[in-house]
Amino acid sequence: MDILDQIKEAARKKNYALRPHVVTHMLSEGFSEDRILEAIECGEILEMYEEECRCLMGGQFHWSENIREHLHIVVDYWSGSGRVDWVDIVTAYIPRRPFWETPFKRG
Repeated sequence: MDILDQIKEAARKKNYALRPHVVTHMLSEGFSEDRILEAIECGEILEMYEEECRCLMGGQFHWSENIREHLHIVVDYWSGSGRVDWVDIVTAYIPRRPFWETPFKRG
């Protein structure tokens, strides 16, 4: 099982913590913890920082039945036994200009 699948599994098992910075974005941008988990579940790794055991994920969540939004999630992961057993959700944000031209291309 690769790192992405292990991160998703940890999130499904509730083996994660929301860090203070993510809460700031949740309040200012209007999404919830459930939306972060939805984006992780369908997400992909956009950038990997293996030396730091950190990655940037990109996924989507539903605002409503017909409206989806992209979400970026920065995750720190720990693998004490060679498998990811805990993740910290460091931050999550809706990718916007000027920092992102598209949800997948930096500005």
